[in-house]
Amino acid sequence: MIISGNDYIERLAGYKREIYVKGEKIQDFVEHPNIRPAINAIAFTYDLAARNDQYAPVSDLVGEKVNRLNYVNKTPEDLIARLDFQRELSMRTGTCHYRCPGADAICSIYPSTKEMDERLGTDYHQRFLSFLKEIQSKDYACTGALTDTKGDRSKRPKEAKDMYVHVVEKRDDGIVVSGAKIHQSGAFAADVNFVLPTQTFKKGEEEFAIAFAVTPEDEGVKYVLQNTGYQAKLREGGSYEAGNRKYGDRLTCTVLFDNVFIPWERVFVFEDLEAERRVLTNFAVSHRCAGAACKAGFIDSMIGAASLMLKANGLEKVPVLRQKIGEMVGISEATYGIAIGAATKGFEDFGSWQSNRLIANSGKIIGVEGFNKVLMNLAEIAGGIPVTAPSEFDLQNPEIGGLINKYLQASPNFTTEDRLKIIKFIEFWATSSHLLGGIHGGGSPAASIIFLQLLADIKSKEDAVKEALDINE
Repeated sequence: MIISGNDYIERLAGYKREIYVKGEKIQDFVEHPNIRPAINAIAFTYDLAARNDQYAPVSDLVGEKVNRLNYVNKTPEDLIARLDFQRELSMRTGTCHYRCPGADAICSIYPSTKEMDERLGTDYHQRFLSFLKEIQSKDYACTGALTDTKGDRSKRPKEAKDMYVHVVEKRDDGIVVSGAKIHQSGAFAADVNFVLPTQTFKKGEEEFAIAFAVTPEDEGVKYVLQNTGYQAKLREGGSYEAGNRKYGDRLTCTVLFDNVFIPWERVFVFEDLEAERRVLTNFAVSHRCAGAACKAGFIDSMIGAASLMLKANGLEKVPVLRQKIGEMVGISEATYGIAIGAATKGFEDFGSWQSNRLIANSGKIIGVEGFNKVLMNLAEIAGGIPVTAPSEFDLQNPEIGGLINKYLQASPNFTTEDRLKIIKFIEFWATSSHLLGGIHGGGSPAASIIFLQLLADIKSKEDAVKEALDINE
């Protein structure tokens, strides 16, 4: 089933959630200035799917079209279609669409529960399929939560129990969990939040090896939203002062689980270390592959802003500046090409198609480096004005607005207001949380480098060189 963005927003407005912004508990969270842009971004995932069949495949589970982000990839073509979707979403919104972790969770839980059932004779996969059927038939927006607070990193989870989401009580009808997840993108605006393990655990740490889903009716879940300078700008108002007011910055939250009851039908991994490792590995690889596609879309957005800035300044014919845009295009396509390579060279895993682990982790490394380079090019093209310009409120002021309009005018093809809109949009890219989010989202580059060291076949490369040089050992 495919619903509209407005349908999603109306459903969301019916949820009662404990959400905090700047230390205050929010009542009408759907209309809050900090939260509404994230809701708009998620709503766009519905509207874009509704107008493009590529993003709305027919699910064999429900027998009708479903959102690509709620679909289990079965072939390389399925995964590539998802990457296309994510790149377009990122380009058109200029921000996170928040459903990527949910899609990764679905595609990692699916094979993990199937493998566990075949190994143990359990029914976790059927539980998951029943829940996925509900997700697809009702077109729920899903997200995922992985990162625990961890506390003192020198301690194992057993020694810092409260710093990890863990089972407090096991009951006949379900489990009770406590803990917190940080860096959570869009959990406050989703219908379903999958909660997955934050790391691989050792024997004796089974209480942390759990995966489950949280829904709006679950009591004891609290959401504490980030509060950055960008969030303060949103609260100040204005139609374009925040740069990307419609869709906003990458908005995250800390999710607190205060003795939350989860029924067994929404528990998909329970105290099984092998299944926990499979869920975590598949999620990390899937997220890093999809993250490369998202970064390509973000870079596309910055390319558009850079080109418009050149035109608004009357510099569109300057070769050295046009060259910088060419570099940005190359980085975007290269980053996306890595994601496509990871999808194409992936592997079948218990009825699902997973990204190539080596290539997907490479996409993380190249994507972060490329993102940094593109931001530098954007800054050079824009000049210093994105962080020094007057505000839209100054332009509207009857006493100084005329002078601001006069002195901020550049190319006659753009009004001062339009030029200021572009400036503010570039300010959004240069000063928002996207850079740190791009570096650490889906795991830090260091985590990917560890994967690459473990996965790379260095010996075959050594052997090739030895053969070429006639070196015998």
